[in-house]
Amino acid sequence: MSIFTNHRMAIAAGFVLAALLIAASFMAGGGLDGEQVLGAVARWGHFLAGITWIGLLYYFNFVQVPALAKMSAAGKEELFKEGGIVRRALFWFRWASLATVLFGVLLLVGLWRMGGAHAISVDIMIGATFGLIMWANVFFVIWPNQQKVIGMVEATPEAKAAAGRKALIASRTNTVLSIPMLFFMASSAHFPVFG
Repeated sequence: MSIFTNHRMAIAAGFVLAALLIAASFMAGGGLDGEQVLGAVARWGHFLAGITWIGLLYYFNFVQVPALAKMSAAGKEELFKEGGIVRRALFWFRWASLATVLFGVLLLVGLWRMGGAHAISVDIMIGATFGLIMWANVFFVIWPNQQKVIGMVEATPEAKAAAGRKALIASRTNTVLSIPMLFFMASSAHFPVFG
């Protein structure tokens, strides 16, 4: 069955299954009104993109970077080439970070529209602030430097090493920030810390 052998088909099947279940809820007399649909889509998109982004952040920091440190230059070159695992992972990483932020902004706008400043807690603002810092690190520090490291931008060996160090520090900063960010994102809806 191609759903289980083709990643695009698996993703599409997941969306189709979700749509069928949502349709079933409407047919059973439940469902959401127009305002709730926008909020639900924003929250769902934020979760999906955020899981992809942070999952890849942890993959890079806990799996890829330690493994690459033990590889030969020839082995790295194979992983860094067009269509290689590193470029594919960086593609999903960067665009998942942007999608997470965009869906998060939609969520904040929806919260504001529903309840003004009272609907936006300190908890969610802590999480959102850390998320924005992390996104800025991805687009303005990690990605420009990774382009040098993986050979998309010409650089001397010294410049590549310096770029790798900058990208690593920004990535480790994001790892540190992700832990309280995830806590405060969850606490905002389930167990407010700052009330």
